Formats: sequence, C-alpha cells, structure tokens
Amino acid sequence: MRSTRIGVGLTAASLAVALGASACSSSKAAPAPKSAPKATVNDINAVPRSELKQGGTLTWPLDQFSTQWNYNEADGPEQSTFDVVSALLPGPFHFDAGGTPSADTDYLAGEPTVTTVAGKQTVTYELNPKAKWSDGTPITEADYAAQWKALNGSNSAYNVASTTGYAQISNVAAGKSQYEVVVTFSSNFADWKSLFSPLYPASTNSTPEAFNKGWLSKIPVTAGPFKFDSFNATDKTVTVVRDPNWWADPAILDKIVYKTVDTAALPDAFASGEIDWFDIGPSASAYKKAVGVSGAKIRVAGGPNFRHLTMNGKSPNLDQNVRQAVAEAIDRGAIAKSDLAGLPWPDKPLNNHFFVNNQNGYQDNAGTVGKYDPTAAKALLQQDGWTQGSGQYLTKNGKPLELKIVIPDGVKVSANEATLIQHFLAQVGIKLDIDAVNSDDFFDKYVNPGQFDLTVFSWIGNDFPVSSNASIYQNPQGTNIFQNFARVGSAGLDAMLTKAQADLDPKQAIADANAVDAQIWQEAGVIPFYQRPDFVAEKATLANFGAFGFADRVYQNIGFTK
Repeated sequence: MRSTRIGVGLTAASLAVALGASACSSSKAAPAPKSAPKATVNDINAVPRSELKQGGTLTWPLDQFSTQWNYNEADGPEQSTFDVVSALLPGPFHFDAGGTPSADTDYLAGEPTVTTVAGKQTVTYELNPKAKWSDGTPITEADYAAQWKALNGSNSAYNVASTTGYAQISNVAAGKSQYEVVVTFSSNFADWKSLFSPLYPASTNSTPEAFNKGWLSKIPVTAGPFKFDSFNATDKTVTVVRDPNWWADPAILDKIVYKTVDTAALPDAFASGEIDWFDIGPSASAYKKAVGVSGAKIRVAGGPNFRHLTMNGKSPNLDQNVRQAVAEAIDRGAIAKSDLAGLPWPDKPLNNHFFVNNQNGYQDNAGTVGKYDPTAAKALLQQDGWTQGSGQYLTKNGKPLELKIVIPDGVKVSANEATLIQHFLAQVGIKLDIDAVNSDDFFDKYVNPGQFDLTVFSWIGNDFPVSSNASIYQNPQGTNIFQNFARVGSAGLDAMLTKAQADLDPKQAIADANAVDAQIWQEAGVIPFYQRPDFVAEKATLANFGAFGFADRVYQNIGFTK
C-alpha cells in the first residue's frame, strides 16, 4: 500500500504507509495526550552491539514492491525505496534523537570543515579511504562530483526529484587527493549536511540514461553494511545480506528480508510472526491489535511527519479562489479527531508546512485559509463566479462544481478523510467523487502525472525542515514538477525559499521559513491536517530499532537481544 511520500533533496525525507481507522474505532486506548513526545527523544530499545545475538533475519514490511531504486530520480523517493537503499548506500552523517548531525566515520575521516573562500561558502570533506563500492572501486571525489552534476538541474534530461542544495553548488573538485572533496557554493546553503545522501556511484550518475534507468528493477552496486542479494517478484520480496567486504563494524544480522505486505494485513502479519515490526501510523485498530500481541512492544516518538491534502492546481475547477474555499470548508480539527480517535496522540491540527507541532521553529501561519469557515468558503466561491442553481451544487456556465479525490484502495485513514472531506465540501456546494485506485498505481499512475483533483497521503520529513520540503513547493520547470504535486508556485515563492535555505543564522532561517509558510498557505495547494504519529509495533527483542523520531537508522547495529 502506498499512501506516503518522502520529501527529497535531503537525508530521510520520505513517505510512509498510513494505516488508518475511522471515527467509530472501538479502541480503549489511553486518552490523547496534550502534546507529542519531545523532538529530542526517541524510542528504539538501544542495546550495545556486544549484548546482541550475532546473526538472524529481520523481516521488514514494505508498503509496495518498488521498481525505481534510484532514490534521487523523480519516481524514487518513496518509503519502500528508502528503507532498502539506506542499508546499502553511503551517507555522510548520522543524526541523533534531537536531529543533531555528526560525521559518519564509515564514510568520512572526520567532521567536514566550512570556510569562506573568495566570498563563497566552501565545504571540505575528508573521505575514509577504506570506503569502496561493491565492485571494488574506491569512493572518491568523482562520486560526489557526478552526483552534483546529475542533480543540479543544469541538464533537464536527468529526471530528478529535487535540485535543492545541488543547484546552489558552483563546483565540486578534488583537493590534495581523490579522498578530499572541496564543494564550493555559488550562494549560501545552510542545510549542506543534507546533501550527498544517499550517495550513488559516478558510474550510474554519469549519464541521464544511467541515472534514469540504471536502477530500474535492479540494484547494480552498493557500499554499505549489507549488499543486495535478490528480488522475488512472485513473493514481492527484496533480500539483502551482510556484506563480508564491508570495512567497518559488521552487521549484526545475517540478512534483512523486505516483504511487501498489504497495509490492511499488517497487524495480522505482525501478530502471526510473519513480520518483525510494522508502522502503526494513525490507526486505532492496528494499535489495539498490536498492544494485544504477546512479546510485542509499542515504540513511540514525535517525528517530522504529517498527513495532508494536496489539490491539483492544474485541474480546471481548482483556481486559487476555489482551492482556498476548499481549505476553509474543511474542518481539519474534526479530521484529526476522527483519524486519531482511540490513539494516545494529540489531535491538534498542524498549521505549518515546515515545522511540526513539537519542533523548534513551529508557529501557526495558517491564517484565514486554515480556519474552518464555511461562510467564508461560500463567499470565495461566489466571488469566483460559482452560483447556486436549483440543485445542491454550485454551477458556472451551466456546469456543476465537481471534483474527484483519488485515494489508495485499502488504506482506511485515506478513506476516512475522503468521506469527511466529501461531507464538508457538500455543505458549501461542491460535489466530490471518491476514486479508490489500486495502491500500487497510486503514485505512478495518478499522483505523479496529475490524474487527480484532490488526494491525501503522508509526507515523511527529516532533520532539515526547509530544504527537505522545498521541492514540494518550488515552481515546476516545464514537465519537471519535482515533488510539487499541487503544481502551483511562483518565482516570488521560489525566491523566498532560496533565502530561507541560504540563512546561516538559525534564528533568521526559522523566521524566513515561517514567512515562506504564510505564503504557501495562501497558495492553498497543500493543506496540512496533523502531525502523524510515530508509532511502531515490534518484537520486544528487536534492538536499536523502533520509533526513531528525528534520528537515522544505523543498520549494522540492528539485531535481537540474547
């Protein structure tokens, strides 16, 4: 099931599967707390490597059987892709529970240095000379340079998901050796630590053909604690195994089997032992089921993830006035209460596109667009030329105001949201049709090509709230929409995004991000609902894994207790 999407350009901006339950859930979970867990803590059952069993297999559920394994390609940034390639490919940094980065010394010799050379921000990376690709080629400056050239937007033949950060680089060159990478920026980029993760080899970044198609239904090269072993298209599994040529601490596990499991089947699959963990998400029924599983543990954190509504600005009936009217007609508080009923999670609406409720920098920028006001919504529609005829719905030039919301079949939270939105829009004279499509086709055949008026899914964020989300709101360039599925934007908004990403003063960067956010609310292409719960059900013996919040996963340390 695919109902989540990862925002790219950065380290872990992803989409996760959203299980959901309707308001009629019978769960007797504890009352919802007033706030999410602090953004500086997570829940992963941290255990020293020496205290873990050596070996074993982790069975890891995926929401879909991916075909594009280049995470940086436009179809790549999905949770299923990210979960697999993160075990196989380099990234320069680790992130702790509070999102603080530190050099990953498996790939870097130490912390990079930041200087100003001829007035330009310059970052120098010293690479770990032991690091190499699975074909024996060392990881060098050439890999960093090739990734920059592929992702900087200078060659439109590269079908990239995002140019954020790479477009601000003017040069990548070797320093005193091939293991020293000197990155020069044409303009300041505060979130430079988000770049080059995951890093792909120069061999598959060197041409558009290799970039776009070199990872289709194959994983040709790796450089992580695990290596690719096999696909099974019949069972829809991906298997990775411990790489004996890995130069750092070896993986505790023998292998990870990634198994595609229908979202609705996840709780039963976990209860039967078919999988070792699953993402509960906003599902009271799944939460209740998991709590009752013997030998299970529920891990909880407050991560940078949110549920939302996307409106297609290219749809004939969705100009800015109508989009704003749709936003004002929807009671987001009611949606949060309904989706989260029976869960120990605050049902507060999210009023920011960059920062979640428990995150430093969060402020309410929703304004009138984010306020539930059916009367104001009707006024906007009237201003746009829609009038009340003899029937229930508004018309213009003899045609009704009719929209279609596309959702993935079998995802309860999406169905619940669609039904509620249908009800709210009917109250202001908008007819909404619900189209539940095959979940495997949801993004590739509907969201990506714009075959929808409205849709709902989750954005999974990371430690870089502005740059990881920039591609969601930046103005499309020709046929390249980046991750802007709303297909709305402007040069002015792009300039504001660029400024927010260029601020090296953290306080000013937050202020600028909130200024951008206020403008994004006015565009009314993406309407946040609420911060998505980071609930994970797992075997109690599973260690160094769980609800990560703002931290990254250290795959070689995942294992089972003795």
